[in-house]
Amino acid sequence: MRRVILQSPGRISVEDQDPTGPGPGEVLIRVRCATTCGTDLKAYLRGHPQIPMPGPFGHEYSGEIASVGGDVNGFLPGDPIMGVHSAPCGVCFWCRRGQENLCIDIMKSKVLGSFAEYLLLPANIVLRNLYKKPPTISFQRAALLEPLACVADAIRRMRLRMDDSVLLVGSGAIALLFEAALRFNGVGDVTVAGRNENRLDALSDLGLNPIHVREIPGALEAKTSGRGFDVVVECAGKLDAWQQAMQSVRRGGQVVFFGGCPLGTQLDLDTGRMHYDDLTLISPFHFGTEAVRTAREWLLDERFAPVELITQEAELESAPEVFEDLRHGRAIKVAFMP
Repeated sequence: MRRVILQSPGRISVEDQDPTGPGPGEVLIRVRCATTCGTDLKAYLRGHPQIPMPGPFGHEYSGEIASVGGDVNGFLPGDPIMGVHSAPCGVCFWCRRGQENLCIDIMKSKVLGSFAEYLLLPANIVLRNLYKKPPTISFQRAALLEPLACVADAIRRMRLRMDDSVLLVGSGAIALLFEAALRFNGVGDVTVAGRNENRLDALSDLGLNPIHVREIPGALEAKTSGRGFDVVVECAGKLDAWQQAMQSVRRGGQVVFFGGCPLGTQLDLDTGRMHYDDLTLISPFHFGTEAVRTAREWLLDERFAPVELITQEAELESAPEVFEDLRHGRAIKVAFMP
């Protein structure tokens, strides 16, 4: 089979390797769609602590069951599926406390390598976070399950009102999934702010009306009479975006630090502002099984309607060019169709 390997930051190759057959509880899937995400781009640009190099690349996927190992129930060869790349153990301290996203094994047992013709899914994922894909949704839409689960977990932790004004700092796929999820859940006043001109132009063409980050002060004045947004969600994974989020929230508001910055990054916070303005700060990471179920329900509902996130389809061999397009904002999300 062909698969994409991230050799080192900025260097990608495509290799041939025989697929490994499934063991007990495992399934081998034929990948039909594997989508890129901001974490992949960060790994390509600077490396990532959870993505070993050199190593298989990609973690968002949908496909069909190619073969099943022993003790697998509910899946047969040929079944179309949608799933995520991790699952909690269910028994550790954090799982017992309802914090499955922090499970001691969730990152150790994750599977990478969806940018390939075949992907072997371990038993814990098959048991807890793999679902059949109904014919009512495409493989491209089904592949959004993993990033949408991250968004669903964050929204579960936010205190939202239908009349909230929300600012999303960032204009990538995660920001657009947040925008769609907030609208789907009844929040109508959502502003997307970014800095990449190519991406902002593309979003304008899609009818989203984003603003440049330099326009945030004006939007804050126009939409909130200068008091600040009720909720600000940082979706860029950059220090200046974290700082912008803190500057844009109202007294008594919420800041959601969603995007991960490079390890060791330090944020200078005004403790007086945090305390006397009674700010709520959360920094959600990853997801649990409840969020995966929620995200799947949203995807199966035709009323959940994000703007067109997948701006390109590509062959595996074009992975180097794809990530250069992502680097320069010429694409939002790319679907490899092996």
